[in-house]
Amino acid sequence: MAELPEAFEVVLRRFRPAAPPFHRHIARARLLGRDCRVGDRVVVYEVCETRPDGPVVVTQATVLRFE
Repeated sequence: MAELPEAFEVVLRRFRPAAPPFHRHIARARLLGRDCRVGDRVVVYEVCETRPDGPVVVTQATVLRFE
């Protein structure tokens, strides 16, 4: 199996409207060093976009954008 590319950016959208802001920190910690793809859920967020497209690995350099 080929190694997954590093993510430049991952866009996350809340699927629970009343999510407190500290959940961003928890989501960031849970994603770091792991692979993700569109549709994955972490804490109260869902991955809605990755750059590059497809499965990617989240690193320290990855920008997490919360919508």
